[in-house]
Amino acid sequence: MKKSLFMLAALGAPEFAEAQSNVTIYGIADMSINHFSGSNGGLQENNSVTRLDSNAGNNFAGSRLGFKGREDLGGGLSADFKLEMGIQMDTGRSEQGGRLFGRAANIGLNTGYGSLHLGRQDTPAFDLLNSSDPMGVGLAGTTANIHIGNKSAFPVGQPGAAPQQGWIGIGAIRANNSIRYDTPNFNGFSASVLYGMGEVASSSNGNLGIVGLNYKSQAMTIGYVHIDDNSAGVVTAQTADFKQKSDALAFTYDFKIAKLYTLAATKKADSAGIEDKANYYLLGMNAPITSRDQIMLSWNRSAGRNSNANSADQFSIGYSHALSKRTILYTSFSKILNKGNASFGIDGYDGHDGANFDYSRLFNAGILHSF
Repeated sequence: MKKSLFMLAALGAPEFAEAQSNVTIYGIADMSINHFSGSNGGLQENNSVTRLDSNAGNNFAGSRLGFKGREDLGGGLSADFKLEMGIQMDTGRSEQGGRLFGRAANIGLNTGYGSLHLGRQDTPAFDLLNSSDPMGVGLAGTTANIHIGNKSAFPVGQPGAAPQQGWIGIGAIRANNSIRYDTPNFNGFSASVLYGMGEVASSSNGNLGIVGLNYKSQAMTIGYVHIDDNSAGVVTAQTADFKQKSDALAFTYDFKIAKLYTLAATKKADSAGIEDKANYYLLGMNAPITSRDQIMLSWNRSAGRNSNANSADQFSIGYSHALSKRTILYTSFSKILNKGNASFGIDGYDGHDGANFDYSRLFNAGILHSF
C-alpha cells in the first residue's frame, strides 16, 4: 500500500488516505462414507454402491477453500471481495463443473443504504432454501434432491415424463454474470434483488431475475422469493425457448427445544409451448439433544400438476455430534419414493446420472473440520 502511494505521488496523482483492510483465508474439509441402493421396475437392490464422497449435496457441508477481504473506505463505505472454490476431497478436483472458484467469485460495495455485488454469487432463492432446510441443503436428505433437482428441465424432451427439475433451476443456485443488491435491515425486514445476464447477443436467453423478501425476529423467520428464469440454450437439454417462473414461501420458528422448518413452492415451466407445472413442499425440524448433539428430520415432496402428474417424496433423518467448535461427526439416512414416471434421485448416485429408480436410499457417516 505504501509503495503504491509513493508511486502515485511520483506520477502526480492525488493520494488517498490508507484504508483499513484485511484478507481472510478459510475453508472446510468434509468427507463421508456413503452407501447407496435403489430399485427399479420391481427389481430389488438392482443397483448399489459404497464409496468415499465429498459431494456438497450429500455431506454436512461442501468442502471448500476461500479468500475474502474487506476494506473500510471511510464515511460508512466499504469494499469487499470473495473467491471460494469447491473441492472434491476424494479426488482433489474442483467441484461446480471444474470451475476454479465455482462457489463464489464476486466483488462489491457496502453502505448504509445496502450492498451491491457483481460476479458469481449465491442467489436469494438459494439463500431461502438453505435457511429453510433443517439439514442445511446437505447430508443424505438434502432438499436439493427434490427442490433443485437435475440439470435438465425436461430430460427426455417431454414435460412430466421424467421430471427432475425443481422450482430452483440449476442456474438459479449460484448465478454467473450477476448483479445483486441487498437492502439494510429495517426492524427485521429486508429485501434482495438479483439479475443475471445470459450475455447472448440479441437474445434474452440465459437471463435470470430473482426478488427476495425476508422478515426475521428473535425466534421467527419468514421468507419469499420469485424467480423468472430463462435458461434457454445455457442449461443442458433445455430447448431454445425454455422459461420457468417460480414462487416460494418459507417459515421457521425456534421453540428452543426444537426448531420448525416449512416451505411451499410452485413452478411453471414452458418449453416449446408445452407446460410443466408442479408444487413443492418441505416440513422438518431439528432439536438439540445436548450442547454438542442434535437430531434432524425432514420430509420433502414434489407433486406434478399436469394430466400425467408424477410425484416424489423424500424422508430423511440426520444426527451430528460436535467434537469441538470446528470438528463435527455426523450420520444421515434418506429414502426417495418416485410415483408415476418421476425420476427424482440422490445427487450423484441415481436419477441425476440418468437412471430412473422407483426408490433410492442413501446412508452416510462422515467428519467435517472447518478452519
